Amino acid sequence: MKKALFKSKRPNEEMALQITSMADIFTILLVFLLKSYTTSAMTINPSAGVQLPNAQIGEANIDALKIEVSDSGVQIEGKSIATLTHFEFDKQDLQPNGSSLSLNGALEKERKRQVLIAQSNTDVKVDSKIIVVADQHVPYQTLKTVLASAALQGYTDFKLAVVRGE
Repeated sequence: MKKALFKSKRPNEEMALQITSMADIFTILLVFLLKSYTTSAMTINPSAGVQLPNAQIGEANIDALKIEVSDSGVQIEGKSIATLTHFEFDKQDLQPNGSSLSLNGALEKERKRQVLIAQSNTDVKVDSKIIVVADQHVPYQTLKTVLASAALQGYTDFKLAVVRGE
């Protein structure tokens, strides 16, 4: 009679399922899915009194420098830059080329900051995008001044923030 090569010491004992490895795999998959999940909605909290216009949705939203225009002033990323009176720039603030002196200075500082970050981190690129968050009653001349100031500092790709019409 031949002896079995593999002999179990406990032939009647059931094998236990080890779920630790499976839980690790599911955790890694969950983290990967959460990190890769993005939404196309962007949260913008306009200042009190700013009423955004309605429009149809076009493309996915982007992250960019935010310039907010209200009845009383212009803000860049929530920081007050220029004072407006009934949506109009002060005459001394306007340049002959149609731009704003105070807005030019603030956008120049922001551009220099972006360049310094891009120089120290090769993964970051200097961005020419801005998002203009303006009240629906802002006159064209005021928007033209904001966009002229932005264009002079290299911000040539702009989006206007609107409320999605349904």
